[in-house]
Amino acid sequence: MPSRRDFVLATAAAAPLAAAGLPRRPLGKTGLSVSVMGLGGARIGMLDDGRQAQDVVRRCYDMGVNYFDCAAAGAYGLSQLRYGSALKGLRDKVIYGTKTRHRTATQAQLDLDQSLANLRTDYLDLYQIHNVINDEDIEFIFARNGVMEMVERAKKAGKVRFVGVTGHTTPAVLNKIIGMYEFATVLMPLSVTDGGNSQKSFERETLPLARKKGMGVIAMKVLGAGAILRERAATAEECLRYTLTLPVSTMIMGCDQAAQVEADVAVARSARPMTATEMRRIRERVAAVWHAGLEPWKSGARNAEGQPVYRAD
Repeated sequence: MPSRRDFVLATAAAAPLAAAGLPRRPLGKTGLSVSVMGLGGARIGMLDDGRQAQDVVRRCYDMGVNYFDCAAAGAYGLSQLRYGSALKGLRDKVIYGTKTRHRTATQAQLDLDQSLANLRTDYLDLYQIHNVINDEDIEFIFARNGVMEMVERAKKAGKVRFVGVTGHTTPAVLNKIIGMYEFATVLMPLSVTDGGNSQKSFERETLPLARKKGMGVIAMKVLGAGAILRERAATAEECLRYTLTLPVSTMIMGCDQAAQVEADVAVARSARPMTATEMRRIRERVAAVWHAGLEPWKSGARNAEGQPVYRAD
């Protein structure tokens, strides 16, 4: 089975170097139209070479990507700065989706102010409550002086257009918070391994609810942070085609090289939907080799600082 490197080399070699458009889909009921592939911010922030990072961001834009995912914390914060620089002068042509892990209004306000400054903008298209893990987490989010109080103020002030929510760990928890507020979007793991997970699958448990509510669905962990390819559970092309066959608005991909951008865009641009039989067979194949190491974020583990333990998107 070809590796990610093999896939990149083969696909990028065949991909046109000039932008030829990338399909777009509605982002739920927001009225926004997003490219079927978006750029994840973590790897952009982790690159040592700032110029290379900005070149990757700009290559995404030139290839038709208009959805850029980020956050204020850690490497994501650096990705915001690099987005703001690489996409300077293009604010009305791109859609920024950022996230906060903070649960208090005060901390989240600082987070929001930092995001606006880093991205060189006075408003955010999508502001997401990130990685909701359990019932206690939900209580903090909606508590007095909680993050949602700040979010409501930011919406009224025009600093946030739409509000979303994200979850990595438990579909039931994500379903619960979706039922408590009219979130515009949901970001969750949707991949061949999630589909093949017989115990905990966002595709089976949360995707139907999100669709019923008319939410924009954003897929992450499409390649399982690389684990799917390392374990040879599926090819990169199968991973992308599988996720794009689901009723998603966009999928965010982690790229740190222009060649990766070109390879992923080439597949996203020409991918034909899988048939129901093809999807069933790939789920069955993945289920036969599935193990927790393919989806460690579903464990809900946290480190000594209380931050979720999982690899970057």
